[in-house]
Amino acid sequence: MTSADNKYYLTTPIYYVNFKPHVGTSYTTILADVTIRQRRFLGMDAMFLTGSDEHSQNIADLAAAAGKTPLAYCDEIIPKFKECWAACRVDDYRFERTSDERHHNLVRTFWQRIFESGDVYKGEYSGWYHTSDNRFLDEDEVPENPETHPRLKFITEEAYYFRLSKYQQWLEEFHAANPEFIVPDFRRNEMLKRIEGGLKDICISRSGTDWGIRLPWDGGHVFYVWIEALLTYMTGSGFDIDAFEKTFSAGKSREVREPLWDTRRADLQSQPETNYWPCDLHLMAKDIPWFHVVIWPAMLASYGAPLPRQAFVHGYWNFDGEKMSKSLGNVVDPYDAIELVGVDGLRYFLMREVPLGLDGNFNYEALISRFNFDLANDLGNLVHRTVSMIHQSFEGRVPEVLAVTDLDEAIERQRRETIDNVLEMYAGFRYSELLQELWALIGEANRYIDEKKPWEVKKNPERRDEIATVFNRLVNLIRSVLLLAAPVIPEGASKFWQILNLEGDPSALTVDALADSVSAGHQLNPSEPVYRRLDLNKLRAEQDPPEVTEDGKKPADQADDNQSGTNVITIDDFIQVQLRVARILKAEKVEKADKLLCLQLDDGQGGRQILAGIAQWYKPEELEGRQVVIVANLAPRKLRGLMSEGMVLAASDSEGRLALVSPVSEVSAGAEVR
Repeated sequence: MTSADNKYYLTTPIYYVNFKPHVGTSYTTILADVTIRQRRFLGMDAMFLTGSDEHSQNIADLAAAAGKTPLAYCDEIIPKFKECWAACRVDDYRFERTSDERHHNLVRTFWQRIFESGDVYKGEYSGWYHTSDNRFLDEDEVPENPETHPRLKFITEEAYYFRLSKYQQWLEEFHAANPEFIVPDFRRNEMLKRIEGGLKDICISRSGTDWGIRLPWDGGHVFYVWIEALLTYMTGSGFDIDAFEKTFSAGKSREVREPLWDTRRADLQSQPETNYWPCDLHLMAKDIPWFHVVIWPAMLASYGAPLPRQAFVHGYWNFDGEKMSKSLGNVVDPYDAIELVGVDGLRYFLMREVPLGLDGNFNYEALISRFNFDLANDLGNLVHRTVSMIHQSFEGRVPEVLAVTDLDEAIERQRRETIDNVLEMYAGFRYSELLQELWALIGEANRYIDEKKPWEVKKNPERRDEIATVFNRLVNLIRSVLLLAAPVIPEGASKFWQILNLEGDPSALTVDALADSVSAGHQLNPSEPVYRRLDLNKLRAEQDPPEVTEDGKKPADQADDNQSGTNVITIDDFIQVQLRVARILKAEKVEKADKLLCLQLDDGQGGRQILAGIAQWYKPEELEGRQVVIVANLAPRKLRGLMSEGMVLAASDSEGRLALVSPVSEVSAGAEVR
């Protein structure tokens, strides 16, 4: 394997610096850190890039309001991002600023070639510009009365355009040849439909602001922020654009293949050993794939540089079913979560709670429950029981494998199978699933202890050889779990590793370590708590004390206003029904059931399956991507041998026509209907 083949390069979005990091940006960055840690565990030379997107009109406005230059304003904000990543145990990354001159040079060189090729022309732009999102709105995105919107400005100015429409067919061919470029599939389908709907040329410059990178061919313009921010991925990769420029002959580099997307890192002979381009994975939330999977590849094709390999689009984190928003005041501060459950508690929750790609629902009760049950109870209890009993019965030394029973063989077989499964799931970004797999092994290990009853060894010394095998199996099982879980819970894995008195740190080891084992006679350190359970009831009482009247009693429930009619329900009855918005990811006919469709849904809470009797009115392909309203807390039941977890709401009229209930406009999956 060449050094180029052994490299792995991943990016987060280049974050706006108009607001301190929140749990959404932390999720993407932690996700990047987990992925890079796992690739390094596989022995790869892995690197990830994050950074600051500074050249927006919003930054210029905020800086002016604060009496600062935009650069000085950014200089004050950026340390908050680095401090947050340190608190989240995000280690060993590159941070690239769009204000750095090195980035400016790459942007100007890149776009100068595109300009000279004829793919850029001058025109005029008129449209509504969103100052927070730093982009012009498409016609169908403009709200009613946009002039009343506090973050919209109507702009008419001279501008340069990139001929995106020229690359319509090329993009269709590129995505057809690279079906795994956009993950997950339903995001790919969304993007392909937009491409098929036709591409318009895009504005790439602004002439109404001085804050930005000036166009090399027209100093009166600066690059539109999104157009130059995408190039940060190349700047931070170590790509030497000046060296690459020397490889061009007759408008094309000698180092790229035909088709362009077949070009690999090893083909770039002009690049230094420190180059990681092309990128292996772009990570992003679902609001920005259009820039990454349509505009960005077309830019690279126009210039003639290698393309990234994959773009993974994850969902949003909602708070109690509502999209996090500064205006709603429900943005979760990662520091608050870390103060409550520690950094491992936050990292584990974000990776475990929802499959990558779907929307997740964040609330503090769920965070504490995950921490208590999975980390403190399951893993913490397994380590504590095992180590404490080895100290009690074997003077703290790992015993030998002596008498082996079927149960001992079964737990060892499950350990080996779990290793293989988890490594495969890591490769497929199936983080929630792999943590379920690991914790299933932890659960089995705790049951193994309960069945073997090793605490009886003092009463039944004839079982000493059998119990010795139990503890040898358990120590080596825990060791494997810590190696596999370390990318997600690096602090706890390290502390448990120290309790086992093992050399080094699990985060610094490679996959070869899974083949090793703890030798008989190895001395363990005394057990001590790593994750301490939190008292949820006590925390509730501290945060939300019950309302009381002046006499110290709880207030009586309000009387029901409407007492008439046997079908009348109270508000207390109604609020027991949880109605939520969900997106249909996949729809299939149920075998031997003419009326039933099996729906796979993104409900913002990890996903679910519902069987709905709507096959007479809807074809499966018509439903995919559609938002519907579901009863989320209906007891699950089996239909035709398949589990149905809820109900999809529909309206029917006197003529037997049926229509699904859907929100009028797009809302986040998991949004509560009330």
